[in-house]
Amino acid sequence: MVVRKLAGIALAAGVLFSVAGCSFNPNPESLQSYAPSDGVGVDLSFSKADRNQSVKFRNMLILTDGTNYSLYGSIVNDGSKAQDVTLQLASDSTQSQTVTVKAGETVVFNQDNKTTLALSGKAGALLDIKVGSANGTNWTTLSVPVLDDTLDYYAPLLTATPTPSATN
Repeated sequence: MVVRKLAGIALAAGVLFSVAGCSFNPNPESLQSYAPSDGVGVDLSFSKADRNQSVKFRNMLILTDGTNYSLYGSIVNDGSKAQDVTLQLASDSTQSQTVTVKAGETVVFNQDNKTTLALSGKAGALLDIKVGSANGTNWTTLSVPVLDDTLDYYAPLLTATPTPSATN
């Protein structure tokens, strides 16, 4: 009789444990953030005084036809005041660009809004771009992928007039 009770308890515990799923895992995969795209992103936070202010870089990538380069992606300001952010080539600090993102707005880099950075790299490579607040703090490095028209949906974007490239 005791053996049957213990077997029943063990069976119930086994069923309970197996159906609990990820509730025993402190870091379930469904809570892990990732970039669901070809580009990369990062959230840039500001000082404690501006703790509710952040600027988010989303889906940043570089398209190239082998000669010309274009930066694509978005900078989103969900905060309540305008923020000045700087993009800078990690390999050349003289190559930088400051962008003002108004409160609640998004700046999009695309065919119409181009960067002044002299981009370079072969398709498949990563180009390190540092991003931070315009006063030179909170620097974070983004390893931005350099892509070409291998993926068909990028081909129309490569036919536009791209930004100047750095000489290799």
